[in-house]
Amino acid sequence: MADLIERLGLSGPGQAFILFGATAVFLAAPDIDLMLLRLLHHRSILTHSVLLPFLVLWFLPALGPAAAAGAFLGVAIHLSADLLSPARGYGQIYLPEPFQVGLGGWSHVWLLLNALAAAWLAVAILPVGEGWRLLAAGTGVVAALCYGLGNERSIMAVIVALAVVGAGQYAYLWLQPH
Repeated sequence: MADLIERLGLSGPGQAFILFGATAVFLAAPDIDLMLLRLLHHRSILTHSVLLPFLVLWFLPALGPAAAAGAFLGVAIHLSADLLSPARGYGQIYLPEPFQVGLGGWSHVWLLLNALAAAWLAVAILPVGEGWRLLAAGTGVVAALCYGLGNERSIMAVIVALAVVGAGQYAYLWLQPH
């Protein structure tokens, strides 16, 4: 079974499947802090950042680059939607124990920078090629629509997430050597 999973992960269609799956899983991943409230406040600086997708990149390299790319994409969309919350109470980013101090107005800066970085990394770590970039873009559009309308019930969340996904694509193209 492990051999089958490894071979699937190394194929193009397998990597596309992994990209979709990782994106879907990581749309909700930043809210894992809700299960760790004794250590982390909701909207922890640790979970509402690019750290979780980097853990996939570092600890699950056998899944290929699509797993981390999907994780980055899912987190980018989640953080984009969180930008619409007021930066007070549970809407702000918090440091972990023993501090559990909120960033206040800096929360939106943190969320925006991490969302943009995640959107760019989602494309940058994939194999070079127009097909991969378009696959990431299409996955981002579908995920932004599903998360914004399904989870947030907000067209504004969709618009912000699409802008972040588009900015990641643009940054990728802009940073490519010409």
